Amino acid sequence: MSLFDFKKLTLPCIAASVLALTACDQVQQQQKQAMPVDVYTVKTMDVPVISHLTGRANPTRKAEVRPQVNGILQKRLFVEGSTVQQGDQLYQIDPDLYNAKVASAKASLASAQANLRSAKLKATRYGKLRNDNAISSQDNDDAQAVYLTAEASVKAAEAELKTAEINLAYTKVYAPISGTISRSDITEGALVSAGQQSPLTTIQQLDPIYIDMGMTAEEHIAIKKNLINGKLLNNGKASVDIFYSDGTPYEHKGEVAFTDVSVNESTGMVNLRAIVPNPDHILLPGIFLRGDINQGVLPQAVVIQADGVQREANGNCYAYVVDENSTVARRDIKLGAGYDRYYIVNSGLNAGDKVIITNVQKIRAGMPVIAIDEETAKKMAEQQAAKQAAK
Repeated sequence: MSLFDFKKLTLPCIAASVLALTACDQVQQQQKQAMPVDVYTVKTMDVPVISHLTGRANPTRKAEVRPQVNGILQKRLFVEGSTVQQGDQLYQIDPDLYNAKVASAKASLASAQANLRSAKLKATRYGKLRNDNAISSQDNDDAQAVYLTAEASVKAAEAELKTAEINLAYTKVYAPISGTISRSDITEGALVSAGQQSPLTTIQQLDPIYIDMGMTAEEHIAIKKNLINGKLLNNGKASVDIFYSDGTPYEHKGEVAFTDVSVNESTGMVNLRAIVPNPDHILLPGIFLRGDINQGVLPQAVVIQADGVQREANGNCYAYVVDENSTVARRDIKLGAGYDRYYIVNSGLNAGDKVIITNVQKIRAGMPVIAIDEETAKKMAEQQAAKQAAK
């Protein structure tokens, strides 16, 4: 074989070897450049649908106590801040004037009754005389009219007496409801008036107590749709977990009493009222609280870990995933309600997708990465621990 023939055979082989080595170097270089990232594998799970709302406590019953008659307040008969029962006397208004009016009404009734007796006898007598044609029809008609007038006067006197007795009874001011009574805004010796604008005191029923909260119209519509479509498992009334403003849980759970049928035009919120046991009167009207409404369970919902969600300035959400070529791909996503450290994914991701949750600021779409899932990270940690123990 000549030198020329030898070169003719060996040169292509050498070129092929060089190309192969170059390709291997490029692969190795890419592997070296690939950034390791932790990933979360998107999964499905039964997610409790919980609405985190804020609101204030309100009494289940509230009565402002006002006088029904005019007079001087003589006595206050309750301890401020105590619990009173319906029918307990709270105040005494000077009754002397009203006692006198009752006595006068009784005298007027007695006089009217006496006139009625006389008119009745005369009307009876004149009726007999008219039958015998001993008197004229006019005289008989006059006697009958006087009798009827006397009868009406008795009824009017009875009504006046009843009114006087009612006003006398109103000099004793009673509790209209049972509950906790506030301070007295009127002291003994003050002049009070029927229907005055300022109340004497206020009674509030605090056990149970209402918690009034606001839900966005959009959230309300979403929950209603899920219930109608059968996506939301709900076996009855929604329960409510109550929390103080500092996050401390309240020991008693409540129930949703009702949801308003209209949206507040100024706030765009739907009012929701929960009723909560308050046996120790810890919750007071006006206190600021948080209520977690347990609306039900959304079965087999696609969820994403919260640290895998990226947000743009306009509020749109997206996530970086590792595609089948081990490169970064961007996915625009729409999120639903949040639960624990997860968000429900309404669109954009499927179960099994690998979402990048670390080194997000250092990656871009199309960049090669090495995906390390939770299981792999656990094995690496165990290997590292074993190496450290071997040393």
